[in-house]
Amino acid sequence: MGTTAKWKPSTFNVQVRHNGKHLAFNSLIAHSLEMNDAQVAVFNESLAEIERSGSCSDEAMLRSLFALGFIVPMDEDEVRRERARFQVTKAATETLRVTIVPTMACNLHCSYCFQQNFGPCRTMQPDVQQGVVEFVRRKVEGSKALVVQWFGGEPLLRYNQILSMTQAFQRICAERGMRYHSEMLTNGTLLTEKIIDSFRQIALKAIQIPLDGDTAVYARRKGISLVRAQAFHRFLLDHMQSLVDATGSVTIRINVDRYNGAAGKEIVRMFKEHGCRDPRIDFRLGFLNTRDGMIDCIPHDCFSNPEFADLEADFRRYLAAEGYRVYGEPEARKYPCAAPLLHNFTIDPEGRIGKCVPAIGTEESVFSRIYPDDIDRTMDETSRPGVPYAGFDPYDSACRGCELLPICLGSCPRSHEVGRSVTCSLKQGLAGTVAFYRTHGYRSDAMGATPAV
Repeated sequence: MGTTAKWKPSTFNVQVRHNGKHLAFNSLIAHSLEMNDAQVAVFNESLAEIERSGSCSDEAMLRSLFALGFIVPMDEDEVRRERARFQVTKAATETLRVTIVPTMACNLHCSYCFQQNFGPCRTMQPDVQQGVVEFVRRKVEGSKALVVQWFGGEPLLRYNQILSMTQAFQRICAERGMRYHSEMLTNGTLLTEKIIDSFRQIALKAIQIPLDGDTAVYARRKGISLVRAQAFHRFLLDHMQSLVDATGSVTIRINVDRYNGAAGKEIVRMFKEHGCRDPRIDFRLGFLNTRDGMIDCIPHDCFSNPEFADLEADFRRYLAAEGYRVYGEPEARKYPCAAPLLHNFTIDPEGRIGKCVPAIGTEESVFSRIYPDDIDRTMDETSRPGVPYAGFDPYDSACRGCELLPICLGSCPRSHEVGRSVTCSLKQGLAGTVAFYRTHGYRSDAMGATPAV
């Protein structure tokens, strides 16, 4: 490492305690250490020595701390570097991301849906659809990939429209030698064997479906009959493997509050008993709260942030014990969500163009629209500076100075707007999360090891 090199502790070092053990990890490198009292004393003394003198008398310790990201060169400005990296990511145009809502109509009446109070249902008209295709055709110039997310309402209500637009997008990409894939958020109740078989045709690589408990709970929360809920659960269980094989990734989101807190385990148990054990199934709990515009969780008795953190930690342990892969491992991110990205757009059925997925169907974040007879105007408006969230910078926000910032990048940019509040869910149950991923996937190292530099 050189005898003249000078070092300092990383800005992104974090220490917590869990079950009598000391845990240290670097949120940028995502390495962790587990130490006893004696070891953590040596660890902290070494960091203190490095902070004072720029070096450490124990060369092996110095090498280990550097390899694991706990120290950086003295002249390294980590915050400035990561901030610059984020700005480069925001401005990148290699991938065009477009979330398209063919209809705001839905065949369910979810009690917690943040879109439930919208006005009359709207469906994308042919002229707007053609305008969307032309907008994408022009926007992808110079890009290497196009990613389309189908959202709603319920997108499968307009599946023929999705097929038609996908064919157009795939031709555009083929002509330019670009990569293409799509994703979908759907309630899943309109799935058929034919539709699942066609997912390869539209290059669907990920699908998310909400299940909120057993058939009785599901029926109540979705506003449908018990018979219909039972039929859907049977279909999903019987066709889960073909759905996974067709897409490569299925996320089952279980939205929970105090009433159905055990729903996560119930759903996992149901799938396991049916023989659904594919590691590409991603079971996740959904936190019902007001962050995404849900009206005071009515009629739900929502968990507090600490309560949900405890429930989620217990659910992760249950998944691991049942032999399922546990997703959500904390690691440095390139962006908090797609909203701040220059080459990201949402388009609702009326052709309104925005940046934020949860705000689709409202005027929030809308800054342009599809003008079917004047796409030049659309291109001009969407290329101007000052679009929503363009100025978002987590390193100059309420979260600046936080050691965990590389992992969440400030979380939802909407929460940083005037009149909103930032709540850090990452800090809730952090010690348990780090401890869990040390055993189940988290990159970790034993104290005293000397990785090669």
